[in-house]
Amino acid sequence: MPQKITAFFQMHRKQLCAVAVVLALGAVYYLLIWLTPFRIPCLFQKLTSLACPGCGVTHMCIRLVQLDFIGAARENLAIACLAPIWILWLGVRSCLHPAWMRKNGKAERIFLIGCIVLLVGFGIARNLPGLEFLLPSYLR
Repeated sequence: MPQKITAFFQMHRKQLCAVAVVLALGAVYYLLIWLTPFRIPCLFQKLTSLACPGCGVTHMCIRLVQLDFIGAARENLAIACLAPIWILWLGVRSCLHPAWMRKNGKAERIFLIGCIVLLVGFGIARNLPGLEFLLPSYLR
């Protein structure tokens, strides 16, 4: 078993380094917003006064760090639902290597187009009257 784990780490070294860098940057940003009033604003929201599909992701991540899963889903429902699916997709593709899931294959294109369509639809829906519950807490 340790040989399989070693082989996995050797095979996916670049991806694991990228994940480590993203997590480290996320931790630094978390500390920055926790200790200072600094925030990276959403340019789409600043320009249009509408919430984009990504608005609320920072608040969602903060709630996830606090293990508040319901609160995280309230901040950005689409990303909260899609993230486990993305993780599962990448995990299955990385560990099991099914032929139908190969990189840049037809299944991946369909999966990505479906995610984009869902996110665009969510971005439109969350700005419609009566669906304010889809907005992040700071915009309600």
